[in-house]
Amino acid sequence: MKLFLILILTISSNIGLAQIADLRGQRYCEVLIGKGKLIKGISFDVYNSIGLNLCPQEEWEKLSEKKIKKKWDAKFVKLNGPRFWTMDSMKSTLLNPTIVSFNGLEMRKAGILKLGIKDILGKRSVYKERKVRRNSIWIFYPQELVYELVSPEGKVYIMQSYTTEVKDINLENLKDLKSKLKLPRGWDYRARLLSEELNVPIPQGLATVIQDDLHNSYTLIE
Repeated sequence: MKLFLILILTISSNIGLAQIADLRGQRYCEVLIGKGKLIKGISFDVYNSIGLNLCPQEEWEKLSEKKIKKKWDAKFVKLNGPRFWTMDSMKSTLLNPTIVSFNGLEMRKAGILKLGIKDILGKRSVYKERKVRRNSIWIFYPQELVYELVSPEGKVYIMQSYTTEVKDINLENLKDLKSKLKLPRGWDYRARLLSEELNVPIPQGLATVIQDDLHNSYTLIE
């Protein structure tokens, strides 16, 4: 495993434009900083370790939601990870390229996510769409597997990352994940081999994402 992600383009201090390669299977983590009123849903700034480090376990375990909440004067704080990418590369314009440190673990602001009361209190809404503001294009290479959820209406959501927090999942067994999922009626999970490169842009910078019951994340192909 490579120790660091490869930055193809230098991240600009003005626009944060970068293309990042060798992502498939790479580990990352996120810190979500939330403000707002619980009854209306909380808007979270999403800070991500991509391009900076692979979220070392020792440093990740030292993070405290309580301490971050106090330091950032936040209404809510959620730690998300570690997670692992399933795309091969991405082009991204960070919402804010400034590097911030969470007890020594460096991250940048990569998106904005609004969560409802169930998610905030730990009862995740699975197989339900939510919107995430981010500026990125996911890139999947030819002759690589992609993993997709298909809704009863025929919508296709491509997996962007998986997590091991619920099940022992890795790149090798993602193709057999269907047997581990509790799919709602009419939903399907599939793995398919790409014959050509697949680019998944985010229209108007607003992605439609869902999670399965094992907390793996998917983006709607629009």
